[in-house]
Amino acid sequence: MFTAKSKKIIIAAISFTTLFSLGCKKEKKYSDRHLTDVVSENKPDKIKTLDKAATTNLEGKNIAVVLGYGYNKTEEVEKITETLNKDYGVETAESKGLVSIFVYPDDFLVSGKPRISKLGDLVSEKTLLGMIIIGAPEGTHLALSKIEDATETNSVNYPVISLFPQDDNFLGTESTATFVLDYAHKTATIDSEVTDFIPNFSAELLLSNTIQAIINLKEPLKPESDLLKFVQNLTGKNRIVRHYVDSETNLQSINHFVFE
Repeated sequence: MFTAKSKKIIIAAISFTTLFSLGCKKEKKYSDRHLTDVVSENKPDKIKTLDKAATTNLEGKNIAVVLGYGYNKTEEVEKITETLNKDYGVETAESKGLVSIFVYPDDFLVSGKPRISKLGDLVSEKTLLGMIIIGAPEGTHLALSKIEDATETNSVNYPVISLFPQDDNFLGTESTATFVLDYAHKTATIDSEVTDFIPNFSAELLLSNTIQAIINLKEPLKPESDLLKFVQNLTGKNRIVRHYVDSETNLQSINHFVFE
C-alpha cells in the first residue's frame, strides 16, 4: 500500500515526466518544420504561388536582410517586417520563415557596443540564399570580407546586395557586394547616418522585389551578366537606372548603379 506522501511523490514524478516529454516533442516539432509547413500555416503571399520545385529549393535556406542607417528606426523596421512577413515569412524565435531580419545596431551589440563585425556570427549557422544590406554602416565591407575568407573558396555562393550603403570605403563596398545600388541624389557624407529622402519610394517594396529576384535566379549573378537589366527590374520601369561613374576618374563601375 502507498502512503499519502508516497502517492504525492509518484504523481509529481509522472507530471514532471509528462511535461518534459511534451517539451521535447514541442522542440522537435519546431526543429523539424520545413518551409512547406510555414506556407500551409502562415500562407506568405508570394511563396504560396511558387511551384513545388521552387518551394523545395528554398527548404532549409534563408535570405538575410540587414537594416542599417536610415532603415533601423522602429517605425521603419515594423513596416518592413510586416511586408516581408506577409510576402515571404520572417523567421522568429518561435517560427521559421524564409527571411531573417537583423537590425543595426540592436542586433550587433558586443559588450554593449555595436559591432558590424558580428554579421558573420549572426549568419554562420544559416544556409543563405542571399544577403541584402540596406543602409550599410561603416566597416560592413570588412565584415563581408571576413565571411568570404571563412569559406574554402574565399567567396560566397549567394548574391550580396548592398542598397544605399553608408560604409566608409567605396571600393571595399563594391568589391564585397555582387552589386551596389544608390539613389542618384544622395549626399556624399555618412555623418548624418540617414539615407536621403527618396521621392515616391518604398523600401519595403524594393526589398520584396529583391527577395523575389533572388528566388527566381537560375544561375549565379556575375559582373559579366546583364546586371543593369537585373537592377532595373528591381526599381521598376518608372526609374532610370545607370552605371555609377566616378567623378574623379570618370571610370564607370561594373557593379555599382544609381537610379533617379
